[in-house]
Amino acid sequence: MKQITFIRHAKSNHVMGLRDHDRPLNERGLTDAPLMAERLKTEQFSPDIMYSSTALRALNTAQLIRDGIKPDTPLIEDALLYHAFIHDYTRFIHELDDANSHIAIVGHNPTITMMVNLLSKENVTDSMPTCCVVTITFAEADSWQLISPHTGIVNRFMVPVE
Repeated sequence: MKQITFIRHAKSNHVMGLRDHDRPLNERGLTDAPLMAERLKTEQFSPDIMYSSTALRALNTAQLIRDGIKPDTPLIEDALLYHAFIHDYTRFIHELDDANSHIAIVGHNPTITMMVNLLSKENVTDSMPTCCVVTITFAEADSWQLISPHTGIVNRFMVPVE
């Protein structure tokens, strides 16, 4: 069985003159990510490894969630996850190490929402809100190469309390 948890980065600031890649989390983002970590920890959420876009807002979200759950969980930055398309995510997933059963990916809209809808058996959402967490289980897959469209079951859809 394989599981993928998709996490959209927490709310960020738009700062004049700052590159999109370097945008920091805003006050709400800095509150939402640790809140989501607390909620996930109560559910015994424990991915084997986390991957994050290299964008500051995604990386900070990944660090805050990881550190609030299990700080020694490996966290790998991957530039592919920034401005990625569906085929990039699909290739990324198919190339994962089968030794890991549960991975988490922290990324960006619209691609992260498209991936959730592509991989799950049913349409999940029109747009994942910031700091939204969706876990999809592939009960029949024992290899990441076997992950295919519309075969996963959503067993977690969590948004920050507003």
